[in-house]
Amino acid sequence: MFHHTMGAMNTRFSMVLPAVDTRDGMVLVRHTQALLREQERMMSRFIADGDLATLNRAAARGPAPMPDRLCQVLDTCRRHHRLTGGAFDIAQGARRRGHGMDLLHFDAAARTLHFAERDVQLDLGGIGKGIALDVVGQYLIDQGVEQALLSFGESSVSVIGAHPAGDCWPIGVEHLYEQGRSLHRFALRDAAMSTSGNRDGQAHIVIPASGELVEGCRTISVACASAADAEALSTALFVLPAAQRAAVLRNYPGAQAVEIAYLKQEAGWTAEKRWQHE
Repeated sequence: MFHHTMGAMNTRFSMVLPAVDTRDGMVLVRHTQALLREQERMMSRFIADGDLATLNRAAARGPAPMPDRLCQVLDTCRRHHRLTGGAFDIAQGARRRGHGMDLLHFDAAARTLHFAERDVQLDLGGIGKGIALDVVGQYLIDQGVEQALLSFGESSVSVIGAHPAGDCWPIGVEHLYEQGRSLHRFALRDAAMSTSGNRDGQAHIVIPASGELVEGCRTISVACASAADAEALSTALFVLPAAQRAAVLRNYPGAQAVEIAYLKQEAGWTAEKRWQHE
């Protein structure tokens, strides 16, 4: 059983490879580190000379060419924007109604992007780690790895194959304020899980339709076939009212989801499942 943890994409990245020895595991780690650095350089808006940061500056001035690999990522984001009815949106700027991906002008033939307003910026924080997990997972499969667990800080998790002790990997949704306490479990095999949400007083996810922050201490966790799908869908479901989620989930066959709501009381934080889709 090989296990390794390292820093990547501003969080903790862990990989568990049950059938790999230490020597081969460290070779895989070195290549994985290089892949994650490459993915971060492409998708981070904070690396000034990276692909996304460069595109953000150029597209504000006029039609800007998109590198092939970033163009593929943006095509994925456009697909999720469409499938979620606009609830998944990577365009940020002035927080006001209608300020989102509808303000992006894609020219598929020329492979260029132009922002309709100069203050628009692309932010891949709602899908980037999922895309990176899928890239690393495919690399490991190509190297002959048949079982693996990959995790970004337990909020984005991907598994390859079956658990060494059984059919599926039991992946838990942890209590935000009680480490080690699982509130829900997904049984995953060749699949992924992502959690989006807020801690108390730390609202950070914007509702695209209104430009307002989602308030309240709660999380949405989603299990899907791919990590990118799980991350995009958890972000989208988090900003949607419960009554609108079923329509979106019909576009993601096989997806599972659960919402956990938290209430602060004198004795501490209580948690309950408020909504679930199986």
